[in-house]
Amino acid sequence: MSGSGPGALKKTTGIVMESRILPEGDAFLRLLPEEGEVGSFRVKGIKKSKTRPIAAVEPGSLTVLDYYFTQGRETFNVKEIGLIRRFDKAKTGYSGTVLVSYLVELVSSFLTEGGSHPMEYKLLLGALKELDEDGYKPVFLPFFKLKLLYVGGFLSKEMECASCGKNLSEIQSCSLDETHFEIVCGDCGTPKPDKFGLVLFVQDCLALRYRDLKDKKISLELLKEADSLSNRALKPLLGKRLKSEHMLYESLGENLG
Repeated sequence: MSGSGPGALKKTTGIVMESRILPEGDAFLRLLPEEGEVGSFRVKGIKKSKTRPIAAVEPGSLTVLDYYFTQGRETFNVKEIGLIRRFDKAKTGYSGTVLVSYLVELVSSFLTEGGSHPMEYKLLLGALKELDEDGYKPVFLPFFKLKLLYVGGFLSKEMECASCGKNLSEIQSCSLDETHFEIVCGDCGTPKPDKFGLVLFVQDCLALRYRDLKDKKISLELLKEADSLSNRALKPLLGKRLKSEHMLYESLGENLG
């Protein structure tokens, strides 16, 4: 965010995480910015405005704001608002709308209060662009959630045996402690059950880009196991059940779409 001094006019670009439109036409929104801290904003009269696009306050939209910054305020008044990208294709149909709602709610709940979140912004923006340009694939959800855990500092790319220190490339079987994401190789203990395939997929998600994985042949069972694993890891970090979660999995069906 740019500008200086109390009452300064500032500009920011970000993704709308939450929004609420009042009967009189004002909108309140929470924005995950490209730079700076997550902020709350009030857009006066947007519901009745002929020049301000209502889609600019829609959760999941990429939006630019000119607003008045006042030190100590929790909500800032917006002078101008513009829509950069709505991600219309990503939001096509019921399942698309629910998926975007889920991603936004997930990231919004995941963010810690205070501080900047440029990596989470970059991850969410990349995900919305991918859905908008190439559509949904079953590998999308586990990949996104594992990356979210990684950028939040809860997963490491370096996966090695917690007992002997062997790298994943040096072992053929392993167990997995889901609480700390620690592995123990087959030489140090008998894997019950063997989680080598799951751990290898997790490492691939953390080390590779989505475009390197999205067209690979990965078994549905492995994707469902990875998705379930990421859900369990995220649950204590979110502190609540996401409202859109049930609707998402209901729309995707047993095969993750």
